[in-house]
Amino acid sequence: MSSRRRNFANGIALAWAASPRHFAATAALALGSAALPAVEVWLGKRLVDAVVGADRAAAVPNAIVLGLAFGAQRVLGNIRMHEQDVFSELVVVHAMRRFLAKTAAIDVARLDDPAWHDRATRARRDVSWLPGQMTFMTFEIVGSVATVVTMLGLVATMHPLLGALLVAAIAPWLLLQRRITGGLFELRSNRTPADRERDYAAVVLAEPDHARELRSFGLAGHFLERYGRFATESQRAVERALRAANWWTALSGVWTAVAVAGAYYFVAVRGLAGELTPGALAASFGAFALVASQGGMMAFQLGQLERFATFLDDYFALMAIEPLLPVPAHPARLPDALAAGVVLDGVRFTYPRSAREALAGVDLEVRPGQMVALVGENGAGKTTIASLLSRFHDPTAGRISIGGIDLRELDPAELRARIGVLLQDFVKYQLTVRENVQIGRVERTATDADIVAKLEAARASFLLDRPGGLDTRLGRLFDDGKLLSGGEWQRLAIARLVFRDADLWILDEPTSNLDPEAEAAIFAELKQQLAGRMAIVISHRFSTVRAADRIYVLEHGRVLESGTHDELVAARGRYAELFEAQAAGYR
Repeated sequence: MSSRRRNFANGIALAWAASPRHFAATAALALGSAALPAVEVWLGKRLVDAVVGADRAAAVPNAIVLGLAFGAQRVLGNIRMHEQDVFSELVVVHAMRRFLAKTAAIDVARLDDPAWHDRATRARRDVSWLPGQMTFMTFEIVGSVATVVTMLGLVATMHPLLGALLVAAIAPWLLLQRRITGGLFELRSNRTPADRERDYAAVVLAEPDHARELRSFGLAGHFLERYGRFATESQRAVERALRAANWWTALSGVWTAVAVAGAYYFVAVRGLAGELTPGALAASFGAFALVASQGGMMAFQLGQLERFATFLDDYFALMAIEPLLPVPAHPARLPDALAAGVVLDGVRFTYPRSAREALAGVDLEVRPGQMVALVGENGAGKTTIASLLSRFHDPTAGRISIGGIDLRELDPAELRARIGVLLQDFVKYQLTVRENVQIGRVERTATDADIVAKLEAARASFLLDRPGGLDTRLGRLFDDGKLLSGGEWQRLAIARLVFRDADLWILDEPTSNLDPEAEAAIFAELKQQLAGRMAIVISHRFSTVRAADRIYVLEHGRVLESGTHDELVAARGRYAELFEAQAAGYR
């Protein structure tokens, strides 16, 4: 099966899954509307013959039924349009939910691949409308085919050659639309990287997170020029493709005109010879016009359907992506108490598409109740260790265990449920204070007293002084949102971490936005909250790491030395150099 046929089948299945009831109703309305034109032409033929023959008894009922048929077509058309609007929303929501669920679970390693972002960009853009449109276009094509077939059958009863002439009139359109579709898809695929550049410039210009620096550096003109350059290139490429398509359209239009004119001439000659009744003549002319119109529309619809099915290749290919990290068929279960702690044994790791090892044989250990710090210059491997502990990647060599179990034997979801992470670039959720804390463990219910206790542990109880208390909306994205400073957001993120109640904390620059006094107070509180848990702290601030039970100094993916703060200072090694360099800035 070709990819287009497979995508078409998957698209119809997707629409059916969104709402079988609305799918069936929309299909029935499309078929009902398609049957009426042939009925109207047939009734028109009977009415003309009755009028010409002065048959009043036949003319009156035929006129009444013909009027009812026209009315029914109008009513069905409106109902079908409304039903399609409702169904479209259902299909879009269903398809987008599947897309978001997939992207939210995708391996972190794929996020470093530009090709992934190209595909995800196209898939997200297309899924917002293509599945519904493809389904409706299918219904329209079925209706058009039904109309054309019934009309061809009707004119074939008058003369067999009429049907052949009408088929010849619409055939070129079918070939034309295939050619146009292929060209547009190729253009669209080739333009994706440039379109992402255009969209990125738009994000920089429009998103609030960029506003202050954009204005401070006077960058608006630069990014406007960048947006305009990529947008103009895209527009010109599309214009060239469509201009070429117009020549093919004109050529097929000439062919159709000749074929239909031949059909009209053929009917006129038969009418002059008395071989057709007046009603048959009228029906033939009406059928020609309708078939030519429906045939051209059907060719366009088939081209659009093929185009939609081709464009959906990104969506269905993305949905079919297999995880990079294997999940055991029967994963091991972590014990309730992780007495064996966390152990890295000879761990080596190289990022995809990188020639340099990020970790080159790291040995590290964290025991329950311990706070371990990782220090070193940028690129030393600190954040890589945090990523491996969360099993965003697997080591290329060596072993990482928690509670005595190799991480590769665990279900990543169960592992991450036992870990609490506070990243340097933590998310500022535009939610209420209560939700910002509870999001640390969304499946857990909590009383107001519990949430307040976590805010106090993070020295963030000042948030309760706002008029809305725990229900105060934060950020500026929604009405009545309250703006917080960087340090206030960070304290709230710490409260979220404490609420998570995890066995292992991974803290990446957890107090980077705090003043020294607040930093000392929060770390003292975190040490108290540790209570048998394990914590790994990544920081460049020695005022933070000196409180750790053990410090590991990393350089070029290796552990140079480890020990307590006092032991490392006394050893006069790399740690002492870094500590003295930072301390000199305060003298």
